[in-house]
Amino acid sequence: MYFDQMEFGRRLQNLRKEKGMIQEDLAPELHISLEHLKKLEGGSRRASYELLVLYSIYFDVSIDYLLTGRDHLNKQTLDRLGNVMAELASISREMA
Repeated sequence: MYFDQMEFGRRLQNLRKEKGMIQEDLAPELHISLEHLKKLEGGSRRASYELLVLYSIYFDVSIDYLLTGRDHLNKQTLDRLGNVMAELASISREMA
């Protein structure tokens, strides 16, 4: 696995869209300009360490996920796992 600037930008864009936000809403939340955000999402600008930490906290994902796309049991994975466990428990109750 290696760092791909364009994929990084797509991950940022997807996280923003999953939260139902437009760039004009997110840029002020991260204390960056709209132009900066557009360049980050477009893959033509790299994020500072500070901005990586802000993104990680804001979207509740790991920095590893932001940089490489690998999902190491972050909140999204734990939420999905919880949903699967609840569904299995429901099926088990129906079978009993």
